[in-house]
Amino acid sequence: MTHSEPLTLIDHIRELRRRVIWSAAAILLGTMACYWFYDRIVVVLMRPFHLGQPGVTALYINSLFEGFATKIRFSVIAGVMITIPIHLYHLIRFILPGLSHKEQKVVGWALFSSAILSAISLYLGYFYFIPSAIRVLIGNDFIPKGVGLLLNFNQNVFYVVNFLLYGMLTFQLPILLEILLYLNVLSRKTLLRHSRFAILVIFIISAIVTPTPDVINQLFIAVPLLLFYFSALLIAYIFKFGEG
Repeated sequence: MTHSEPLTLIDHIRELRRRVIWSAAAILLGTMACYWFYDRIVVVLMRPFHLGQPGVTALYINSLFEGFATKIRFSVIAGVMITIPIHLYHLIRFILPGLSHKEQKVVGWALFSSAILSAISLYLGYFYFIPSAIRVLIGNDFIPKGVGLLLNFNQNVFYVVNFLLYGMLTFQLPILLEILLYLNVLSRKTLLRHSRFAILVIFIISAIVTPTPDVINQLFIAVPLLLFYFSALLIAYIFKFGEG
């Protein structure tokens, strides 16, 4: 939406309402789709428990309404997750309504990169981090021999969902950094000068996101984030972003 004249307050409100309606419609459709395919999705979410510990064959429900509440809550959260690219698009178009051709290409590449990084985070989380965490948490190091294991359905399904969501959000940090460099909100010199603090923050984030105190898992998150951080600076150098 390009304007030759500055937008008035009413124009901004109308544009915001239009973007919110589009995002809300996307969430509604996403929620309906996740509700419809709920049984198939839950089977996929339970698979890391089998990968992490072959002895785990079932999750259990402890109350009458737990199944209903879990299905509704999961459908809404999953509906938001799968429509994140749509929300990002409308947020960017609202903040930057008059995009030039060059800016449109930057936004397009940012959204494409965001999708790629999300796919990487989902793959690593689903096939490596979560099974490894389950293996550690329900192993003999924490659960003595002779003690039974009864895993709650609601808690553990959302354990998987939350970890995948946090991983997706964490892997979006390089995209946010690149956008801030492009807008000259941050400068390359400042980021390079304080790179030691950035490395520290990345390892802190990795420790928070990783569900177990396993150094290997933390490195699996920290090392890609470090590579993304310095790659973002390299891309900014090539395209002359963040020179302010």
